Amino acid sequence: MIRRERDEEAVSAAIATVLLFAGVISIISGMMVTVIPVIDELHGAVERENMVGQMDDYAVETSRLSESGTPGDAATMNIRPHTGTLSWELLQGGTWYSATHQPDSSFRLEGVLDLDENMRLRHAEHHIESICATDLHASAESLHHYRIPMLNGTITSTPINALTTLLGSNQFSIEQNGESTHFTMQTDEVWTTEVQTTQGESWIHSEMPQRVVMWRGNGGAFLATPDQPIPGTEEGRSWTIPLTPNSHAIHIEADSPFTLEWKTDSQSGSGTSSSISVSQTPTAEQEQIHIWEGEIQTSQAEKLTLRTSANARLILHWGDALELDGSGPGAIPWLDRGGAATGVHFRPPAMDGSILIHNPNVDATTAKINDLFHSIGSQSSIRLPWNVNSMSWIEGSDPIQVEWLLDAQTVGETAAHSTGWRPGSLALMPASDTGRMSGGDWNFQVPASGGDSETPTMGATQVALQSAGPSASWFTSSMSGQIDHSNPATAYQVNGSHTGHWSMETSEGALRIYVATGDDGATEIIEDGAERCVNIDLRASGWIDIGLPWDSVSNWKDGEIRNAWKDGSHFFGVKLTLRGVVGDEPHVTIGSAWALHLPRLTYTFDSSVTDLQILTHGGFVGTNHPEFRADVLVSPPSREGPGPRLAATVPVTMPTENSETGNSEQELTLTLDVRDQVATMSTYEVRRGWSGPYAIAIAAESSAEVEFSSDWLAFPGQLDMLNDYVGWVQTSPTIPEVVYHAGGQSVLFNLQVASLTCHAESGGAS
Repeated sequence: MIRRERDEEAVSAAIATVLLFAGVISIISGMMVTVIPVIDELHGAVERENMVGQMDDYAVETSRLSESGTPGDAATMNIRPHTGTLSWELLQGGTWYSATHQPDSSFRLEGVLDLDENMRLRHAEHHIESICATDLHASAESLHHYRIPMLNGTITSTPINALTTLLGSNQFSIEQNGESTHFTMQTDEVWTTEVQTTQGESWIHSEMPQRVVMWRGNGGAFLATPDQPIPGTEEGRSWTIPLTPNSHAIHIEADSPFTLEWKTDSQSGSGTSSSISVSQTPTAEQEQIHIWEGEIQTSQAEKLTLRTSANARLILHWGDALELDGSGPGAIPWLDRGGAATGVHFRPPAMDGSILIHNPNVDATTAKINDLFHSIGSQSSIRLPWNVNSMSWIEGSDPIQVEWLLDAQTVGETAAHSTGWRPGSLALMPASDTGRMSGGDWNFQVPASGGDSETPTMGATQVALQSAGPSASWFTSSMSGQIDHSNPATAYQVNGSHTGHWSMETSEGALRIYVATGDDGATEIIEDGAERCVNIDLRASGWIDIGLPWDSVSNWKDGEIRNAWKDGSHFFGVKLTLRGVVGDEPHVTIGSAWALHLPRLTYTFDSSVTDLQILTHGGFVGTNHPEFRADVLVSPPSREGPGPRLAATVPVTMPTENSETGNSEQELTLTLDVRDQVATMSTYEVRRGWSGPYAIAIAAESSAEVEFSSDWLAFPGQLDMLNDYVGWVQTSPTIPEVVYHAGGQSVLFNLQVASLTCHAESGGAS
């Protein structure tokens, strides 16, 4: 018989041990619940500290290369991730600057970098007539595209002088009828070719901006575009022109005395201006203009570079148009004193010939010249002799357009087509609704070249149409059509029985129109992404929606968007020019803006929460650690003072297509491709906006010092009461933009854009 006995104390001890162990486990579990987030946060802090210094170093090198480097300069550094991941984000974030050219006005943007075809703007102080958009090509990947009009002629092209130009050779291609041929051109070289309409449409695709000129026949004339036009007048101080083998006469005129220097491959020279008197001078204009004329003979295509000491306009006339004797080919649509082709105050060039005055309005108007009034009927034109010895301003009672013609033989004739007759000409005709090189409405006298000066007929007058955007629908009194940007442009010959004014309108989109008559003439070919203008015709007292003349790519993949930037389907950086009514002038430049995509290098890591980041782009460094709170570590670079002065260089860094990403050690090589000075001006207000998740934090950090202002403490949000502070101000804590406050004074503003390339390889140097 087995006898069992239970040890109660042992059982109790065992149970107590189990319970004690369970209690310890519970305590440890509770501690783990509490401690693990702390450990994770400490880990996140280590991740942050590990990368902040490296990102700061990267931003410093980016800013140094952008502000003081020359093309080709490079910097190499290693980045050693801890446990996080490095990656590039091309689309999330960017910056914009705006400047106003009239006192007591503001120009604000919203949504311009959203990659769609819409944006919003606000400018309440003036009636807005038009806005023109130009692709800045802020990355070396974004090619420059030149669409040759469907006309026969000779093309010369050469790289434009930038602030710092890409060293070495320029790679470009010529595309004819869909087939491309590649070329290499040195920066001081001129490339030339013949184009024929039978070859199909021709394009030039270039790494660098170029100056492209079409020459036809034996002579002509054109107004040369400065390398950096000044907003408000479109004058400049430097020009780059690819000359054709021939004799060229240069005519320069300015409001102030000036000196100049010029140089070609084979010769050089200098000069000093002389002055002539001008009558019927508008208020605030000079009673004298200062001119210089010279001649350059070239036996081959050569690059002309010319610089003046004052803002000026330059006219080149060549070949049979060399002698200003009133009987040669050439015509130039002239700009008013505000830089638009539709206006009320014009001072045609001090060159003998004749002038055509077009009235695009439905009502009759008058033009005052030398204190005499000339009547111009509804949508018609008059032609008058133009003599340097009786120079005068032209003042229209309503907006008009003016053309200068070398030929004066038919002035006063009554034969058919005599008003617009000339031996030959080629010009990019400005639109009457925008006053610029593209738009939606044209009204002008069709040029004619048939017959002779005594018995003129229409002759071979061709109109070459190009879309200034994705597509455009157009119509005249007798025909209509649609042009898609991806398809070949069109050109047609004006009917020989046509008389009088020629009108064209677009029902959708914007157009460019090249008009050629006869066999002669010359004109510049503007870049395909330049001067895409749309008519607005309203006052933007609140936010208004504007359609951008590019394709929407907001739903495209990154690689597709990158290709769109390359081929020009969507802009990589855009310049906006706002024109409107000031006084009696209809197309005064009232505001300019520049918006830039900024690809960013992002380090992503985890703490107690996932997907925290430290990032840098445009010289800015920020992080959302801890707990997704946007924090600015390094503000975007800018240089301020002394006095109301502001300079900014925006670094745009594009990763190479084969750059590596991930969590391994990487060697980054930063290379400066080109730096371009996009604005140098005296402006009344400068604003800077930012897009992306750090926008408001950047604005707040930039304006932190205003909190030390007594005026701002007493009158928060009231810029007109802020007299003891000069610098950035965030006018509202909820908006992602700041205004540079200068106490009511004008601001000397300089803006540069630096294009850099970053290549990343795994396994950096030891």
